[in-house]
Amino acid sequence: MTKVPLVTIGITSFREGEYLRQAWESVQSQSTPFWNAVLILDGGFDSKTEDIFSQIHHPNLKKIKLHKNHGPYFTRTLALENTKTDWYCHLDADDCLPQNAIEIISKNVKNNPELEYIRGKSLYFDNNKFYIRENKEFNEEKLSYTLPITGTSPIKKNLFTQIGGYCKELYKGGADWDFWISVFESEAQGMYIDSILYERRLRRGSVGDNWVANRHKVAEKIIENHPRFFYSEDRRNKCLSKSYELAAREQRRLGRRLEAAQLSETAIKFGNKNPNLKTILSEAKIPLWRYKLRRIRSRVW
Repeated sequence: MTKVPLVTIGITSFREGEYLRQAWESVQSQSTPFWNAVLILDGGFDSKTEDIFSQIHHPNLKKIKLHKNHGPYFTRTLALENTKTDWYCHLDADDCLPQNAIEIISKNVKNNPELEYIRGKSLYFDNNKFYIRENKEFNEEKLSYTLPITGTSPIKKNLFTQIGGYCKELYKGGADWDFWISVFESEAQGMYIDSILYERRLRRGSVGDNWVANRHKVAEKIIENHPRFFYSEDRRNKCLSKSYELAAREQRRLGRRLEAAQLSETAIKFGNKNPNLKTILSEAKIPLWRYKLRRIRSRVW
């Protein structure tokens, strides 16, 4: 195996506290020492995360501290811009890399110089459970309504540049989905590896959670960005149907029953037949006291 780093690990952090330490430990524990890393602390950080950031040092590491908050996609772009290797592997500071991730990526990059991105399995975990997603299906059918792979999958830096990076209008959420549609449209050469390449922590308040309530708006922007991909009415309707449904379910979780009902009605108009949408509509019609009592009971049970 080459003794020259082929991959840069980009770590972006905000208010992860001890999770940042665990993310960094997963980098230091890699089975190969041949990697570079860029660690970015976004503005608005808390003191705990800042303290851990200041304690992290390594000869292969470059650190950048921002005093104004820019968000995850700006900082991820900044990490890519500071990448000196051909390949970039992203790591959110509340996640981890498997011990052999960089060794596997580097081996395949070296043996397959035509590659521009790599897909692999992802381990999703919290303190009580874990499960594995294989991420095998990277096709038009799945991409039309969701991102069927891990958005942090390793990419060649030139691919990111050629595509034009992340859509700035989707920096608050959905930029990964939009980006990987661009990758698909570009017909870039990719490879699926039957190994776990990423460990994603399951927790509320992550970037992936925060934009779900506005998923329908994200979908509308993505359709606008990719007219060739969403060439058919059926594909557009599938995208909007699912996106309005997910937004409705999130609004319901937040206790916003009227907003949830409006979104449910639109999802149904686009052909969504999920029975949960009718339940959401019925909840909007019951007396407020009964609705609040039902929510209290659901929490207790």
